[in-house]
Amino acid sequence: MGLISGLGLGRGAVPALGGVSREIARSIAPDLARGLADAVQNLPVPEPGALPPARPGSGYDRLIDALNRLPRPFMAFGAQALVLYALLDPAGFARRMEGLDAMPEALWWLLGAVITAYFGAREAHHLRNRTPPAAPSATASAAPKAGDDLSDGANPALEDWRGNG
Repeated sequence: MGLISGLGLGRGAVPALGGVSREIARSIAPDLARGLADAVQNLPVPEPGALPPARPGSGYDRLIDALNRLPRPFMAFGAQALVLYALLDPAGFARRMEGLDAMPEALWWLLGAVITAYFGAREAHHLRNRTPPAAPSATASAAPKAGDDLSDGANPALEDWRGNG
C-alpha cells in the first residue's frame, strides 16, 4: 500500500479503475445481481425450530448408504497418503511400486473394471433419479431495455447490437 500511495496511484487511478471494472461487469451481466436477489427472496424460510425432513428407510438402508459413500474419500485420501509416503520414505515407496509393477496386466484390467462399474452405476443412479431444474422466474430473465435508466446496468449499445433497440 505504501508503494501505491507513494506513486500517487491511490488518489485517482485506483478508484477510477474500480469504477471502470464495475461498469464492465454491469455491461456483461446486467441483470445477474437482480436475478440473484430475486432468487434469494423466493427461498422458503424454515420455521424456527423446524427439523430437516427425516430420511426414509431402516437402519440397515442407512448403513448401506453410509458404506456406499466411503470409496471416493478413501481413494482421495489414499492418493494423498501415497504422496506423503513417497516424501517420507522414498526407498520403501520404491519397493512397493516395484511390487505393483510386477502385478499381472489382467489384474489391472479387473481393478479398472471394478472402479469403472462403481462410478458408472453411481452416475447412472443419479441420472435416473434427478429432478428437473426449476423454471427461471420471469423477473430474473427479463433483459433491461435500451431506454431504461442507466444506473441499473443497462447498456444501450449492447441492446442495439442485439436488435432490441
